[in-house]
Amino acid sequence: MPTRAGRMTPAPGGGPAILAIGGSRRPGNNTGKALRIAVEELRAGGGRVDWVRLEALKLPLPGEPSDSPDPEALRNKVLASDAILIATPEYHGSISSTLKLAIDNLGFPSTLEGKTLAILGVAMGPSADNALAHLRHILTHIGGKVLPEQISVGSVHKKFGEDGRCLDPVVEEGIRRVARALLAAAGARAAR
Repeated sequence: MPTRAGRMTPAPGGGPAILAIGGSRRPGNNTGKALRIAVEELRAGGGRVDWVRLEALKLPLPGEPSDSPDPEALRNKVLASDAILIATPEYHGSISSTLKLAIDNLGFPSTLEGKTLAILGVAMGPSADNALAHLRHILTHIGGKVLPEQISVGSVHKKFGEDGRCLDPVVEEGIRRVARALLAAAGARAAR
């Protein structure tokens, strides 16, 4: 339930299960800095957040044989979640190959089908709008229910300090707004 300040109060039973996925493998990446703010907001609102770090997973290329347990573990995390937050950097006008590989490892039909999703994007350039449009298209195509709320953080290298703190209060509030929208949608879904 929203409080007067706009933050969510914890739902009974521990709150909705939310999976957070960051689409960058680079240590200290800006995508993770933005995602950290969203995860803080989700947890403050009572969400039970599982943050998947794709750089820790061994995901095969489609059609490639693999003994890795990671694809099945990732699919199970998706299935166990009430909602999912996906963050992507914009690379050459699209989503990262790391994120695309993770999505491809979620099976066919995808375990994202029917899931409530929120997206955020970051870019060194003026915006991450292209990456967000591509991500929204991919997720909608496979049956995901992508919320209209999103945030595109352009010139991301100027928006976050080396310590990960956001230097722009408007950007920080935008990230938190997306997290609150996902939490509200996840709570409504979990209550059904």
